[in-house]
Amino acid sequence: MSDTTQLRPKLRPVEAFPLRDGGEGMFAVRDPSGIAEFTLTLSGAALFILSQFDGTNTLGDVSRSVANQFGRLVEETTLRDMVDKLQSGLLLEGPEFDAHMAAVLEEYRSSPVRPSTYGCELGDREETAAFLSEMVSPSGQRATDDSRLTTRNGPVVGLVAPHLDFPRGRPCYGPAYGALRGRPTPKRVCVLGTNHFGRSTSVVATGKSFETPLGVTEIDTTFLGAVIDRCGHDLLEYELDHRREHSVELQVLCLQHMFGAESFKLVPFLCNDPCGPTGTKPHNGRGVDLRDFADALAAVIADDGEDTLLVAGADLSHVGSQFGDDLPLDAAFLQSVEDHDRGALAQLAASEPDGFVKALADADNSTRVCSAGCMYVVARVLRDAKPAILGYHQALDEEQRICVSCTAMTYVR
Repeated sequence: MSDTTQLRPKLRPVEAFPLRDGGEGMFAVRDPSGIAEFTLTLSGAALFILSQFDGTNTLGDVSRSVANQFGRLVEETTLRDMVDKLQSGLLLEGPEFDAHMAAVLEEYRSSPVRPSTYGCELGDREETAAFLSEMVSPSGQRATDDSRLTTRNGPVVGLVAPHLDFPRGRPCYGPAYGALRGRPTPKRVCVLGTNHFGRSTSVVATGKSFETPLGVTEIDTTFLGAVIDRCGHDLLEYELDHRREHSVELQVLCLQHMFGAESFKLVPFLCNDPCGPTGTKPHNGRGVDLRDFADALAAVIADDGEDTLLVAGADLSHVGSQFGDDLPLDAAFLQSVEDHDRGALAQLAASEPDGFVKALADADNSTRVCSAGCMYVVARVLRDAKPAILGYHQALDEEQRICVSCTAMTYVR
């Protein structure tokens, strides 16, 4: 970087949060995608400097902003050293990061499978199978206030289950996947997840088979190709987003347990959030509109005519101090969160996917529902099916002062 005068560094998307232990006014900064694997510990002033690396400010601009904000001068040479470290650490956009990403993508695509990132935490194959058996068995399921309202009039063609880790999400994992007991094995399962960490702001597919402790489930490449063709967009451009994403993998483990790893084909997608100002369109304008994707998926399923099951790996609200809420997680606050969640879920129960998104968007998604996209797609594709809410659960961690809610739903036809 020889010309610092014109240098305009651009920070990649990062997340910052205050440190409890480590000093007043100190912050941790990390790359949510995991591409940069370390965590920075920064002062408030240093975090302000990072916020100025937006691709428009020169180092001189940043130096002046710091002086205006804090009343002290930071030399451009100091800023350049900071930029060099961020660049070598893969936290800045630019040629070094692009070259690294190209190499990582090539490694991912050359691998025969997408390896497990979560399932091994449960133990080996036998331990994992035993845990899942207990979780979905009738005796292992907790009763919910909704379960008595559910009736089965036909085969389950759609499912909404959590993507929380199994111990926290089991009150809804159990009834969701328990609803598949006795269902014939589908030819394929389209699993729709949430893109928590990736770079795309649109729908992302992957062509990699999924490996878990229970085995390998292959991709239905013909079906996937038909969806891509119908969408008219390259859904594989950012497929590296699947490498660390857990929302699909957790569903695959449950599906493998219910049907057998090699008995069905998989079609995985990550969905974008439709609750922002651009609605179902990707906010950077790059990629397929989520509404158009859902309609394309529905058309390919109809043309194919084979037994296809849709599963949304979906969590609901994320509240607490870690997410920026100042209110205590007392009974009154948690009840307000539940009321908000149930109001949105009522739209899905009424087969109103657009109403579901509107209910969240009108409130600026104030409780940070992370999975509106995949739930919207399942509801839109299965508009002719009957939805039923099987359960609702709030996973409260009082020590960490956070709460994540989830639901279990089926669609039957």
